Amino acid sequence: MLKNDNGEAALEFYDKRRRWSDYASTLPGLSDRGFRVGFWLSRRMNGEDQCCWYSVNRIAKEMGKSVRYVRYGFAYLRAARVLLVIEEKGKQNTYFLHAPFF
Repeated sequence: MLKNDNGEAALEFYDKRRRWSDYASTLPGLSDRGFRVGFWLSRRMNGEDQCCWYSVNRIAKEMGKSVRYVRYGFAYLRAARVLLVIEEKGKQNTYFLHAPFF
C-alpha cells in the first residue's frame, strides 16, 4: 500500500471487503458460523493495514460465543479458502481476507 495515495488504497480495500462479504455470504459450503466469524473479523480490518490480529479469546468474548465456536469458524473459513491466517510462534495470528477476485 502506498503511504501518499490520498486514501485510495483504503477505499479500494473497503470495496474489496464489501465484495468479500457478498461473496462469502452466498458461498456454498461455508457455514453460518464461518461467515459470522469472518464478517466479524472483516469489520475490524482497516484500510491502512488491511488485516487484524485479535486473539481467539477476545473474538469469542466480543462475539458472545465460545472459543470453540470461533475456532470452528476459522476452520470453515480456511477450508473455504476465504481467510488467510498467518501464524507466528509467540505472536497473535494475523488475518487477511481472501477471495478469487482479489
